Amino acid sequence: MSEQKNIMVSVSMITYNHEKFIAEAIEGVVMQKTDFPFELVIGEDCSTDQTRSICIAYQKKYPDIIRLRLPETNQGMMLNWINNISSGKGKYIALCDGDDYWSDPYKLQKQFDFMEANPDYALCSHATHTLMCGVLDENVDIEKDTLTTEDLIKKDWALLTASLFFRKDAHKTPDWYYTVKNGDYALQLIVSLSGKIKFLPEYMAVYRQHLGGMSSTLKPLNQTAWMIYLLDEFNKYTHQKFRKIIIERIRRMYKLQIYYAKGYSLRKAAVILTIYQKLAFLNPFLLKSKRK
Repeated sequence: MSEQKNIMVSVSMITYNHEKFIAEAIEGVVMQKTDFPFELVIGEDCSTDQTRSICIAYQKKYPDIIRLRLPETNQGMMLNWINNISSGKGKYIALCDGDDYWSDPYKLQKQFDFMEANPDYALCSHATHTLMCGVLDENVDIEKDTLTTEDLIKKDWALLTASLFFRKDAHKTPDWYYTVKNGDYALQLIVSLSGKIKFLPEYMAVYRQHLGGMSSTLKPLNQTAWMIYLLDEFNKYTHQKFRKIIIERIRRMYKLQIYYAKGYSLRKAAVILTIYQKLAFLNPFLLKSKRK
């Protein structure tokens, strides 16, 4: 990549064992039409399939856009995620994991234009389809076009990774950030402390749900334990500024995950969640000890 280029946006893409999906993810980035230089930084984390060779082939095809990070040993998702974002040269970072893809060739330009015109915003998101079993679904509607940290905690969802576009200098890396499972949600919380969040109504990306994805590998008990751990660390990081709404979020999580555990006939998980739900009145963060 030419060192003369004044990179404005770095697209961060981490990938591991995505040989079925990575080409579509890369194509969605290199098709972007912009009036500014951008780069695609791919962190390929020692896949056991053909993902790395596919990435290398694409880098040779688009040497002015694609920059590869090819560690010799597996870093793990969070270290790869943070290192890949940190290595970006741009003023802004856009995210697209190796199993998702962008569907609008003007996505980067639209988000860039908004952020340049609105310096009080730290992050820009947009509507995203979900692809599951070959069917595209629309995700939950977001009522407001401007969101805050409080909104991210109060609602039982997070903005989808493939929609995120944020100021690189808003991306802080406290020690606890390296230890969570829900890295995309942790990032959103951290970045939101630096400014407002804009939500654009256009559908410009696709989130792919499949058996190898992170959301499918964590069962209700483990999901709840890891999210409570994250919320506890964020609560301490912000000196308990959001403690009240964090506790309300945890209470809703228990109800929802107990429902899921019973629905999937995970009786042991349902019993443990119910016990910790009652203990949450004494210590709302107690379940974090059950994360695996």
